[in-house]
Amino acid sequence: MFKRIGLIVGVLLLSTLLLSYVFRLPLLQWAIAPELEKAGVTLNCLDFSITSSLNIHADKVCVNYQNQQLQLTGITANTKRVDIENAVLTVNPLPKSDNANQLAKNLDLALPLNRPLINIKQLVVKSDELNKPLKISILEPELNKFNVSGDINASAILTANKVRGQFEINDTFLKHVINTKNTLIADFNFNTQQAFSFDGIELELNGDISSQFAHTYEQYKVNVLTTGKLATRFNLNSQALVFNTDLLNNKINLTPSCTELIPPSEYAGFISKQVPLNWQLKLPQSIRLEASELRVPAINLVSVGDKQFDILITDTTLNITSPFKDLQSTLSAQINTPNINNINVNAQLSGAAIKGDYAVMLENLPEFVPATADGLSLSGHFNISEFIDSKPIGLINAKLTLNSVDAFDISAVQYQGDLTAKMDKQLNAEVTLTQQLKSAEYKEFKVTDISNTLTANANLGVGELFADLTAKTNIKAVNSPDIKLNNIKIESTGLQSRALKATHHAFINDVELVINHHVSSQAHPFEVIIPEQSTLPLNAFISQFEPLAQLTEGEFNGYISGDINLQNALFNIGISHASALYNDYLASDLNSTFSGEYNSGKLNVKPTTFNLNEFRAGAVVKAIEGQWQVNSNTALINDVKGSVFGGEFSLDSYTVGKPNQVANVKFENIDASKLVTLDDKSGIVLTGRLAGSLPVHFDSGKIEIIDGSLFSQGTGNLKITNNAAFDSVMQQQQELQPVLGLLTNLDIQKLNSSVALKNDGWLKLGVNLQGYNKAEQQQVNFNYNHEENVFTLLRALRLSDEITQKVEQQYSQKGN
Repeated sequence: MFKRIGLIVGVLLLSTLLLSYVFRLPLLQWAIAPELEKAGVTLNCLDFSITSSLNIHADKVCVNYQNQQLQLTGITANTKRVDIENAVLTVNPLPKSDNANQLAKNLDLALPLNRPLINIKQLVVKSDELNKPLKISILEPELNKFNVSGDINASAILTANKVRGQFEINDTFLKHVINTKNTLIADFNFNTQQAFSFDGIELELNGDISSQFAHTYEQYKVNVLTTGKLATRFNLNSQALVFNTDLLNNKINLTPSCTELIPPSEYAGFISKQVPLNWQLKLPQSIRLEASELRVPAINLVSVGDKQFDILITDTTLNITSPFKDLQSTLSAQINTPNINNINVNAQLSGAAIKGDYAVMLENLPEFVPATADGLSLSGHFNISEFIDSKPIGLINAKLTLNSVDAFDISAVQYQGDLTAKMDKQLNAEVTLTQQLKSAEYKEFKVTDISNTLTANANLGVGELFADLTAKTNIKAVNSPDIKLNNIKIESTGLQSRALKATHHAFINDVELVINHHVSSQAHPFEVIIPEQSTLPLNAFISQFEPLAQLTEGEFNGYISGDINLQNALFNIGISHASALYNDYLASDLNSTFSGEYNSGKLNVKPTTFNLNEFRAGAVVKAIEGQWQVNSNTALINDVKGSVFGGEFSLDSYTVGKPNQVANVKFENIDASKLVTLDDKSGIVLTGRLAGSLPVHFDSGKIEIIDGSLFSQGTGNLKITNNAAFDSVMQQQQELQPVLGLLTNLDIQKLNSSVALKNDGWLKLGVNLQGYNKAEQQQVNFNYNHEENVFTLLRALRLSDEITQKVEQQYSQKGN
């Protein structure tokens, strides 16, 4: 019975084993799959068998974990080894998980003391991020010690709380596997051997690195060489990535042909001489990237050679997802080259804002600048925001000083300039330039003590640009061999758009002018308004040409309009109640209003009437009236009339500046008593009326009267009493007494005289006198030659002119 029972049990066991083997796959999936799913692992396929040597052989195993697919084929396992012929790992993007914020923990691996060793003949890693699949082999020669070969050479040791090892990698591997369209990777060569360790929270890398980036752009080559040790740490919980880079040696080398990248210009050669070709980049002890925030304590870029560039960037933080939004950094740069004394720049960046200061010192200007200068110093400060992808807001300031400068035939000494440019959020811009100059010379002109302030205001928004301009200029003196100007003050306003419209209110030696002009590419029209004002300030100009000439009173005004480009102008000038002294000549109450034009270098004034109330030159000339005009730069005075010695005179014409000419002066109805008694102490009294004609010859600066004549109009009378010269002749020549005695009281019937005046002032008269002496009842025909220096006589008369003396005294008091 027991035998039968045993047989039945044995048949049941064999049947169970047979059924279990036949249905091994469904049973295994039924038993294992639920447990794998608890760990997030999905078993998609499984096919295994037991070999005759009791090894387990699986043709195919398919596993999914968090969207990552692993397929194993050709698996042979026993208690000693697990050999896998092929493994394919397909790396896909990780799915979103509710545990994404779950912190990582330190490794606590439950490593068995005994298990089969694993050997993967070929593992293929596929990913869209890889240019081609990654192929490696994994061998476990000892328990928990792995060697990796193939595209990557590495080794690793597993312990319960850490994974550590080392790997080697180079540019050939990266170029094969990294999927990128950036062609610059082809110029990148590197090799590194890194030791690594991972404790479940932090990954550490430490090892040597050697890299070279050699890029050629056309014929220009840039070479970047990095060697040294690099340490890297990455914390899974803080997502902090830290690079220890202070042991890296970084060199940047440029070929000389790189300077040809500078755009062609007059300054390209100068810049190419200043740019160093060899550089060294010094990195800080640590560079930290945490949760997209990058922190770089310091980066120092230093040139190698005699061109000293030292650029230091410190305290840099930025968000790599939006680099300029939260950028914080400090920049300082120092530059010294054989041509540049010193350049210093300091700046602080905060987001889209930058502020700082700068200073530049040069002993001499660069060769490309068409000027020479001594002691150039440029400094300033700036504070700008929103300068990225927008119009900047803030201010820029620049101060320029020069000990001396020579440019375009201009020499200047002690120049100081201060420029400030500002703009607000409404895009209202303001630029102010203040300048001071001790002196400047241009050819024969010298200007001293110049100060100028120019302000421009504009809105840089949408639409046509309009700029409002204001300026103030003060000049102490402008000197030249021909003219000297003092106390120049100019206030200007203007509007700049497509053209410039400006108004200048100027005071030059206290003479007031208003100048309006319109500058465009086609024309430059202008107008000068001379308000009604005193003539006295004009003495500052007149005295430079005629030191003896002085205006004593009067007013003038004017208006000038024209085009500077066309070199033409129309003008209208008025002079009223003007009086002037020339030495001791006095002209009173001149009135004239004239108009004309200037065109192509030619000045023309229309025929204009002038009136002069009185002219005192010893003899007093009154009610002078005439015409004057200018034709092609030649001034002509004509039809002059006036009153003198109780009669009238006239001048036909006189051309100013003409070297050889004759002006005819005629006299009518002259009171003989006033003419002869110019010297009131002579004792000679002549009555009657005279007329005459005087041809005045002008010859190369000499003035003479040739063949002049003087004759009586009607009858007259001659009386001689107490004349010393006459009495002396009477005493010395007794025989002439009867004849000369007839002249002491003579009724003149006719008088004729020739007149000749030499350039030295000697007047010669050839007088023929015909008359009748009533007392002696005798007819007289008397011829007499007289010579006298009329210049001396008139001079004496002018000195005795009380009116002229009084005017001179008053003017002297005004001048003081």
